[in-house]
Amino acid sequence: MKKINLVSSVVLFILGIVLLFIPGSIITTILRIFGGVIIALGVISIINSTKGKATNAELVYGILMTILGLVFLSNPEVIAGIIPFILGVWIVINSLFKLQVVANLKKTSTDYVKPLVLNIITLIIGIILMFNPFKGAEAVIMIIGIFMIVYSLLDFLNYFFTKPKKVKVIK
Repeated sequence: MKKINLVSSVVLFILGIVLLFIPGSIITTILRIFGGVIIALGVISIINSTKGKATNAELVYGILMTILGLVFLSNPEVIAGIIPFILGVWIVINSLFKLQVVANLKKTSTDYVKPLVLNIITLIIGIILMFNPFKGAEAVIMIIGIFMIVYSLLDFLNYFFTKPKKVKVIK
């Protein structure tokens, strides 16, 4: 294992700590960067369309992309709230359908308690995402941070466990 792996473990550990302790800032920063990229793509499309290299559709696309990028830059909190809300609605609908399946399972089997509990937990998570989407997004980021910390620590230990030992050769 090379020293670069050790460096990457340290970087992942630091990033995991940041994700764990300041997830809200990370979300808005990522959305702002994404907004900047969208603006750049929009401006490139606008420039290409004014040079005659593209169609009018590309001009419209460029304008829309630039406007969308500006929305991402100016309101990252709103965007960060919309995505988890939509995910929450999807989870609630999916959980309700699965609870119906569990209700049908209850009629024919005695092994329905575990799926029932899991679907109730999933339903609660969906409701939390719907009514507090930004906190839900922060929780997801924090979980990713925890996984990154654990992975980096395991990778760090692996570096030392697999490091080749120098052996003296006696002549």
